[in-house]
Amino acid sequence: MEYDTILRKVGEFGKYQKVFLVIVAISSIFNAMTTFVLSFVFGEHAHRCKISDLDDHYTSPGPVLLNTTNGIQEYNVTECHIQINGTTIECNDWIYDSSLFKATIISKFDVVCDEKLYRAHFLMAHYVGLLIGSILSGLLSDLVGRKPTMLIGIVMLLFSMGLRPFMPYFSLVSILEFFNGAGSMISYMCPFIILTEMVGPKQRILANFAVYITFCAGNYILLFLAYYLRDWSVLYWVITIFVAAYMIVMIFVSESPRWLLSRGRTREGLAILKKMAIFNGKTLEISVENVVVKEIHRTSFLDFVKTLMKSKKLVGRLLVICLNWFAIAMTYYGISMNVAKFSGDVFVNFAASSSAEFVAIIFCWIVTDRVGRKGLFSSAMILGGVTCICTIFTSLYADKSLLWLTTTLAMVGKFFCTVTFFVIFLFTAELFPTVLRASVLGVASMTGRIGSISSAYVGELGDIIKTKFGVALPLIVLGSFGLMAGLLSLTLPDTTNTCLPESIDDAKGIQISKKNENGTAVNECELETLTEKI
Repeated sequence: MEYDTILRKVGEFGKYQKVFLVIVAISSIFNAMTTFVLSFVFGEHAHRCKISDLDDHYTSPGPVLLNTTNGIQEYNVTECHIQINGTTIECNDWIYDSSLFKATIISKFDVVCDEKLYRAHFLMAHYVGLLIGSILSGLLSDLVGRKPTMLIGIVMLLFSMGLRPFMPYFSLVSILEFFNGAGSMISYMCPFIILTEMVGPKQRILANFAVYITFCAGNYILLFLAYYLRDWSVLYWVITIFVAAYMIVMIFVSESPRWLLSRGRTREGLAILKKMAIFNGKTLEISVENVVVKEIHRTSFLDFVKTLMKSKKLVGRLLVICLNWFAIAMTYYGISMNVAKFSGDVFVNFAASSSAEFVAIIFCWIVTDRVGRKGLFSSAMILGGVTCICTIFTSLYADKSLLWLTTTLAMVGKFFCTVTFFVIFLFTAELFPTVLRASVLGVASMTGRIGSISSAYVGELGDIIKTKFGVALPLIVLGSFGLMAGLLSLTLPDTTNTCLPESIDDAKGIQISKKNENGTAVNECELETLTEKI
């Protein structure tokens, strides 16, 4: 008896799986909190040069009157220079505006002026962590199990968040940010894997949807905490407490029975399945000898390349998909991690960004199967790219009272970007045959991480080019890549209601879904079954 047959006997989505889904999906809350906390503790922090120890009250850059032993003297100060008696000198001490944030990583380590580029390096450390985490999540979950890998990710978050406020050097904080990135990716990917294996095929989209929704919930929880906790150290410690509390909840998470069976640990897997059956009000009478496990043969990278090169069509398809992954990841993180740089209140901007993502996920849940993969994906890519590029007009020609239009366009771009993020996982898997599917997803995901790393430096373009055009330049770059990738995605076939291709010939021959007499799209697999019966 195979695993899917056993799962139908114990219940594909019973009470056990529903409770399990809630517990496991919670972990993605911490992925959102530990990632986007940087929007508040590592964003723009207003500052100017500090003249002396007597200068202990922040005022905007400009003339500053200071009562010294020689009387009242006037200094002309900027963010990075002090001018006195016609002489301009660079400052090495700063005073920060504490009206919005009491303390941030920027103010703690003076990551301003000549040190400003280190902000991009810091974000790069996080994105490289995401890259390593995406690789480790797959390798470790297959090697040591789904639950231990989740625990590793949570522990990495726990220590990287809790230790950072004690670090005396910015370089050490950056190293911990790398581990934070890796831990957040592991704690995000493992729930997808384990939930997919715990429920029936019809509930897998719901399981993935639950992880996305809890991720959005994490954004709102973070917004609430950041609004009331304006000191970065306190905010980090509170998030650490949340992560530590979840470690206790992890006691109630069981290992994936599918993984246990695939590793030959049949007795342990059956014990969990029988427990699941009892919880779901079912009975399971089966012996170890009656369990059949399908072997999954992994393809080496060399075999992957050799197989792929047999079809120019699939090579071109892979290049288009990888470009889209690159553009999506760069745009998503480029907007999400730089909300503090947009005009307006950082909390309002973050709320708008989070809401755009939440609405996009609900939108995808409703229309993905109705509109079709290709139509929805290509339209979202093109519209998102055009929206971001349009910020050039609001930046160059609109006065300050209309700067909110730039922020609004960025949020609309975030909406479309989230739509494409939701669809591209499914779209990529459906475009390639079984023998290449896992490898293609790995290569495409890695390309996406390179895009997220690039976003760290794209976000700093506005600080390098201090003009109206410079303000919009990051969004223009993001939009251009999105538009180009979206137009190229029009060359891809639509995979809605098609069978997953098993061979290269199947993948090359993907056709638009057929329709029944009522005009409703019918899965090709269902059509084949009906034909066989006739």
